[in-house]
Amino acid sequence: MRVLFIAAAAVAGVLVVKPFLGGTKPIAIPPAAAGQTEGAPRPVKENVVAYSTRDARMIAAKDRARETLPRFLALMNAKAPGTYSVKFPLAQNGATEHIWLQVDAYRDGRFHGRLANAPVNGDRYRMGDRLTVPSAQMEDWTVMDRDVVYGGYTARVALADMPQERATALAKRFRD
Repeated sequence: MRVLFIAAAAVAGVLVVKPFLGGTKPIAIPPAAAGQTEGAPRPVKENVVAYSTRDARMIAAKDRARETLPRFLALMNAKAPGTYSVKFPLAQNGATEHIWLQVDAYRDGRFHGRLANAPVNGDRYRMGDRLTVPSAQMEDWTVMDRDVVYGGYTARVALADMPQERATALAKRFRD
C-alpha cells in the first residue's frame, strides 16, 4: 500500500520550491478515515495523496497514458509549444512514490530531464535533479501550454480527491 502520487503540483503549472526537510525515512501514510475502506485515497500533505496499488481508477489511468504515449512523442517531435512531463515510480528508503520528470529529450527509449517535484520519501533525490527514465517505467504524461493540459490521466483521477473548487478549476484545463 505504500504508493504515493503527487496529485497536482505539476498539473497546476507551478513548481513548489520549498526546501524538502526529509531524511532517510519514508513519509508516513495516515490510516484510512472513519468509514473509508483500507484502499481509499489518503491525503498525506499538500499535493500528495496516497493511493492503493490496486486502485482501479489509477490502474486504468496509467493504462490510458501508456496507450496514448505515441501522441506525447508526436507532440515532442513536432516541437509543439508547452512543458513536457512524464510520471514514473521513484523508489528510495524502501518506499515508492510516483513523481513527475520534466522532459528535455527522448532518445533510445528513454526520457531525459529533471525532477519536477520535491520527493517526499527521503533526501537522495531533489527537485531539479537530472534523471533518465526508461519509457517502460512511464505511468502518465502531460504537455502543458498556458491554460491547457494534454494527457495527465492520473491527475484527472486525483481531481475526485481534491477540494471541489480546485478540482473544478483544474478540470477545465484538460484536453484530449
